[in-house]
Amino acid sequence: MRKILLLLTAILLVGCEFLPKESKFSKYSKNTIEFKNNTIVLTSGYAKSSPEEFKSRLDSLKDKPKFKKVALQELKKVEDKKVDFEIFIDEKNVENYVFIYACDFYKFDEHRAARVVQALNDQLLDESNSQEVKYKRIHGRYFFTSNSKVVKLKYLKAYKKDRKFQTEYIVASKSGGIGLLISNLEDIDFEGSIKRLAVK
Repeated sequence: MRKILLLLTAILLVGCEFLPKESKFSKYSKNTIEFKNNTIVLTSGYAKSSPEEFKSRLDSLKDKPKFKKVALQELKKVEDKKVDFEIFIDEKNVENYVFIYACDFYKFDEHRAARVVQALNDQLLDESNSQEVKYKRIHGRYFFTSNSKVVKLKYLKAYKKDRKFQTEYIVASKSGGIGLLISNLEDIDFEGSIKRLAVK
């Protein structure tokens, strides 16, 4: 069992394969992500950003150095995948952001999906311990549609009186895989938009 969990964790960590230089993302409107002819709609106020702008705006979190460090580590984790990715930031609050990245993910059934959720939970718990923040799993689940299979893990990270809600999705479909990391203070996870994406 331990070997299976280690294997699944390894797949999660390197599951996103190197993609051609040509971008998988297409044109944008203000708060809409277009990916391989699919659309994810964010709430108004989100706008496309760059890693440099994200880092610059994080400098405003002088009273929250712990969460600034966590956000920078999350950005590095996405950059280290070496795949096509985009960042969307709430223009009013840099603590609300979405990372979306392209990945090719293996096919999974209910049993594999459940193990992936657990492996992702264990990975994030270890990560939170190293970041010295509290981690609480809110829920982990998966849902299948005729076109896609979606793994979702929602959790809370907290440090002293500060807390942030985060949700990770892995969407595997015939048109290719998408990974999302959603982080915000308002407990918004865009599940409705992800479900609409999954059934297209």
